[in-house]
Amino acid sequence: MTGLRFARLNPDALDAVLALQRDACGPLMHPLGEAELSDMLAGPAVGRGVVLGALAGEGTGGLAAFLAVQFPGRAAHNLGRDYGLPDGDLERALHFTGVLVHPDRRGQGLHRRLIETAARSVLPPDRHRYWFATVRPENTASVRGMLSVGMRVFARKPKHDGHDRLLFVRDLSAPAGG
Repeated sequence: MTGLRFARLNPDALDAVLALQRDACGPLMHPLGEAELSDMLAGPAVGRGVVLGALAGEGTGGLAAFLAVQFPGRAAHNLGRDYGLPDGDLERALHFTGVLVHPDRRGQGLHRRLIETAARSVLPPDRHRYWFATVRPENTASVRGMLSVGMRVFARKPKHDGHDRLLFVRDLSAPAGG
């Protein structure tokens, strides 16, 4: 996994992110829309999220993987509602809405490394206490990736595309897996 650098992506990376999504998004994943990605690429000062990339080489042409993080605020789709968070804690929730790894880079732990890097550099726990994600149960690689960063399943229900999904949470005030 040498030669990769991790960096927050900006709006100029939209085409590279969409291209990677076309190459890497299989039938077990729910693709992100262009408007949704544009909002996250705008960054937290402008939009409602952030996108972190694993880059090989210069620029975004060598995008090996990305992690899209959404800050849902008090929106109806905030998974904190499913988890039972009180309204006052909804602003402290974030969603890992997409973790995509180029097929040539799978099996290198990039899922875990992206989340760990984001946690150290762009997701301050004093602001974002609750991590949430949804994963199709059949997507064993993504299930393992979420478990590898201390998340746990709290529910199983239809989401996004009408398919059953495992709903994951990690409360950063609890030990990993708690």
